[in-house]
Amino acid sequence: MKCNNCILLLTFLCSFVDAKSSLICTDGFTLINNKCLKLFSTPSNHQEAEKSCSRFGATLVTVKNANDSQAISTITKSSAPLVWLGLYCFDNYPSRCLWDDGTGSAHMFSNFSNGFPLVQLGNCVYYSTRGVLAEKWLNSDCAGNRMAYICELPPTFKDNCTHNYNGFCYTISQYAKVPLKAQESCQKEGGNLVSIHSENENRYINTIAPVVDYFIGATWNFYNILKWIDGTDMQYTNIDLLNSNRVDYCTAMATKSGGAHSTGSWYSADCSITKQYICKRRAGVQCSMTSTTAIPFPEIPSNCNVGIQMAPGVINSRNLSGSVNCTYQLATLGPYKIALKFTFFDTGNDYVTIYDGPSTESPILGRYSGNMYEFTRTSSGSTMVVTFKSDGFGNQSGFNAGFSSIVY
Repeated sequence: MKCNNCILLLTFLCSFVDAKSSLICTDGFTLINNKCLKLFSTPSNHQEAEKSCSRFGATLVTVKNANDSQAISTITKSSAPLVWLGLYCFDNYPSRCLWDDGTGSAHMFSNFSNGFPLVQLGNCVYYSTRGVLAEKWLNSDCAGNRMAYICELPPTFKDNCTHNYNGFCYTISQYAKVPLKAQESCQKEGGNLVSIHSENENRYINTIAPVVDYFIGATWNFYNILKWIDGTDMQYTNIDLLNSNRVDYCTAMATKSGGAHSTGSWYSADCSITKQYICKRRAGVQCSMTSTTAIPFPEIPSNCNVGIQMAPGVINSRNLSGSVNCTYQLATLGPYKIALKFTFFDTGNDYVTIYDGPSTESPILGRYSGNMYEFTRTSSGSTMVVTFKSDGFGNQSGFNAGFSSIVY
């Protein structure tokens, strides 16, 4: 099968392996009422407890119904009189108390003691396991008080994979590949480039990933709509809003701090470069490949000589060939200015010129050629013009850039 710019879709015949009997917990957690729980008796403040749970990709325990409350009583067996909950209150109303797992507030179910929540005593919430206040929730100072805590993971299915979470197995690649080859490798394992559907799942992936950036299985279409390669619904997103320029159709996730993007955030990534990647497949499933299909992978348009383009958008020369003479007219609304970020730049002796205004008669912001690292140029007003000329000689790759509106 010959296709230079295709996603290889492999069809598998899959069977689930004894789903009911194989429901398990990982990392020494205990399955109680369809939750995986682990008690830590060493007194800790709320932040220390949260950090401890995050090492497993877990959260502090949540209580969404009476069964969840009973599960806490079961695992503590009254050995810990007080335990932290994964609940933080901004005001004295259950609707203003939010669960750490990103599922919303305690409005639908709560068991606060009379007169609580009371943030004057502290914003964090704990659970009493003994005495007249047994199973009641109360407020406490997050940093000043120390108590036991319970971490919570979702159950999963038995599988011999290393990273098993909430019914799926995750594989961290050992080698960097372009997204097309990465997706092909994932499908040969019976999965896809990872799709992410909750804050908890995003947190878990950030926990297991040892380096900074990975390709994930989301692609942008021409209308800036994000979709998962595996066909699942886009129920959750974590786009880096501070670095949101669209540079290509592929998506990467920043899993560690210290880079250009915030930890755990997603950003548009160049489809032609290599990165490590994360695969995801169902846990407890045995599959055998039955057929293959190749579908075109989306290509980023050059937007050469298309007229005025409103932010946000992308420009590039890497899909052009031969002699070219391109003008890119960029614009945004009056109260904003334009930030143009080049994420790839290798033009050899061909020049890119940036004008601070609506035409090539405007002041020049810069004139660039050769091979350069990522850089950004910002207009003084709401318009910018970029020109690029090439005689078609040489083996240079060109450039990719995204532009967006920013406030004055």
